[in-house]
Amino acid sequence: NISGYISTNYQKKFAIDFRSYVSDYTNNPKFAYGFSVSPRYRFNDQFSIIYDIDFGDTLDDQGFATRDSNRNPVFGQRDRRNITNSLSGKYSFNTLSSISLSFRHYRGTVTYEDQFYSLNTDGTLATNSYIGNEDVNFNSWNLDLNYIWQFAPGSQLIAFYRNSIFNSNDNSEIGFVENLENLFDQPNQHLFSLRFVYFLDYNNIKNIF
Repeated sequence: NISGYISTNYQKKFAIDFRSYVSDYTNNPKFAYGFSVSPRYRFNDQFSIIYDIDFGDTLDDQGFATRDSNRNPVFGQRDRRNITNSLSGKYSFNTLSSISLSFRHYRGTVTYEDQFYSLNTDGTLATNSYIGNEDVNFNSWNLDLNYIWQFAPGSQLIAFYRNSIFNSNDNSEIGFVENLENLFDQPNQHLFSLRFVYFLDYNNIKNIF
């Protein structure tokens, strides 16, 4: 395994983080590589934005695919890919209150190579005649809006809103645009929460009584 990481000076208005890795496996055709790039820009002491893309690809992986008609596990030769895109921004009204907004799209795909196996009792795999489409295309999309107000030492009021969409099918080989169109055809889920945290000093309470 070889990996590396670079980060520039956060005191500058523009900064960037970069990570990458390559993994090879002894006596195994499996091979993996990936990277992440995260540029950020600070407009002033109150407002900043960060974009992040995270990519990972694993080739010729062997993993659980499904169960056959006798409920025996079936393994398959497959390629796995994960891509995450996120964009977030934060605005600080002052040292005690801030609001943040973030978008995040995750896509994970598993594409089988029509080569399936049975699991032997000693943990090895044997070629199986199983035929089926076990490809996976999973997507999630989140929009998060978060407001925090520290109205007293150790005490906060937190308002949170999330809009989310999920989608899972076997279209692992479709393009990025078509995949997004299918995702946004799904129903939206909405979540709103309001949390109130108040810090009580035991010494002050003891003095009252």
